[in-house]
Amino acid sequence: MPPLTPNPPPFVPTGRFTDKRRKQFIADHDKGFLTTAELDVLTDLMAKQNKAFAWEDSERGSLCTDFFPPVVIPTIPHIPWTKRNRPIPPGLEAEVCQIIHSKIKAGIYEPSNSAYRS
Repeated sequence: MPPLTPNPPPFVPTGRFTDKRRKQFIADHDKGFLTTAELDVLTDLMAKQNKAFAWEDSERGSLCTDFFPPVVIPTIPHIPWTKRNRPIPPGLEAEVCQIIHSKIKAGIYEPSNSAYRS
């Protein structure tokens, strides 16, 4: 991690951390808790570590499986129960499908052969 500088240089847009996102971040967090100098140090750190922040689903990543192996939930042999799917109101079906497709594209939802759903 790069060291923090108490007097950071002027902001330069870096990768994901654009000027628009910086302005929005400051507007959301400039509530009097942090001084202007502290916000400058924070935005400098965010610019240097811009890949650590996801501003939208397409920028999300995943943890390296070398350090964080996938979770395996132990189960015992059994017959899974079945429940009826909840119906999607016809007026919302297109919007719900669009949300689901965007989550699949971003890697949030993964294919599964599980008998259960969440």
